[in-house]
Amino acid sequence: MTELRIGSDDYRRLHDHLFQADHDEHGALLLAGEHVTPDGNLLLCVREVHPLGVDEFPPGEHGYRQLAASAVARLGNRAADEQLALVSAHSHPISDDRTGLSRDDLAAHERIFGHLLDITAASSVTGVAFGRRSAAGEVWRSDGSRHALDQVRVVGANIEMLRARPPRVSHPTDERFDRQVRLFGAEGQERLGGLHVGVIGAGGGGSILAEQLMHLGIGRLTVVDPDIVKTHNLSRIMGATRADARAGTKKVDVVARAAGAIDATVNVTPLDGDVADLEVAEQLIGCDFLFLATDTATARLVVSAIAQTFLIPVVQIGAKVETRSTGEIEQIYTAVRPVLPRRGCLSCAGLIDPMLLQREAASPYERANQNYLGDVDVVDPSVTTLNAAAAGGALNVFLMAVIGQADDGLAEHRITLTREGTTLATRVVRNDECRWCGDGAASRYARADVRLLPCRREDHDGASDPATAVE
Repeated sequence: MTELRIGSDDYRRLHDHLFQADHDEHGALLLAGEHVTPDGNLLLCVREVHPLGVDEFPPGEHGYRQLAASAVARLGNRAADEQLALVSAHSHPISDDRTGLSRDDLAAHERIFGHLLDITAASSVTGVAFGRRSAAGEVWRSDGSRHALDQVRVVGANIEMLRARPPRVSHPTDERFDRQVRLFGAEGQERLGGLHVGVIGAGGGGSILAEQLMHLGIGRLTVVDPDIVKTHNLSRIMGATRADARAGTKKVDVVARAAGAIDATVNVTPLDGDVADLEVAEQLIGCDFLFLATDTATARLVVSAIAQTFLIPVVQIGAKVETRSTGEIEQIYTAVRPVLPRRGCLSCAGLIDPMLLQREAASPYERANQNYLGDVDVVDPSVTTLNAAAAGGALNVFLMAVIGQADDGLAEHRITLTREGTTLATRVVRNDECRWCGDGAASRYARADVRLLPCRREDHDGASDPATAVE
């Protein structure tokens, strides 16, 4: 699979430039991070969109239009300096939901793509032709191989898949999904079946998310959690038993076992590990969607960083019962926080506490020494109904995005005050200097480089420490 990912705001700007009122062909150059996943998929993540004017996309000698040498030199040098891939994009103005590379397009690739690979020193150069609701492309790799671009993924409140032609339903829909198909059709059900979803945290919220995703009919599920089942959380972990608590069964293994009862066709990968470790985080990069259902500052930092670095939509959930020192209940609420490209970044929203990061990064001995007041860790109250409310809200965000029915407002962060029944949408804040989603040269947005994630490494090669990775 070879895929180009682009944030919805960047795509709208690109689309508006390519399809102008003159109905003529227009072009742009894109700078993109590139990554090959552990299972061999090539991901290209668009970091910058550079629309080309008529002087840089003039009438061509060998085709209708061509890239000007000045544009190629200017952005080719940028790509080389910043270790980014160069993507050439142009419109086919009369194409709608079907398009393809013309003979002129392919001939242009033959003339210049080899030179671009030399200039940029990137591992790939790509050419894409866009229809109004379609895209077709070709990827040249530095190893001499050439691959068709399978799809362009537009990541926003809705997730759009642009392909050379509309997909066909390849097999009959399972009868058990009949009521779902009545809502979003056989194509929507097949789209769910083709998704790889990651759930970080397999406790009260994560176990509900995992079970509901399997009931929805997703094709592949990766679940991450290092913890075991204990008696005090049996009331919240779906499918866990007293025997699991006695045996110290891993929470991720409970989820994997549930798949056999719900839908044995779901490919479940249980990861017994911490998302703060690079070898675990790297296995999530091939996911189509992520849910964050653990409430540590470190997990928030790492997963929010994955969302912005690799353009993967995320929804973080939380359920909280705040109490006063006297034991009285102060507030009860649930949270659903979507994280999309350059929107909803948990760092910009002030939801990653540097002091908590430092505490979580400390060893047990260091924590004991830091805890000079002698306070024990507080175990907050938790009830399965609160987890279910948060999980349900997050799953609806996911489902509406996948089937293309989300309004833009669904991407806002929401807090629901349980006692009052009031839902508050919080204003999305973005810091232009944010190291994850900002516009600055130091931003890691869409760089698609696992070395930039704030994770622990086994080889201790000078990697970022999660405790110090927030500015």
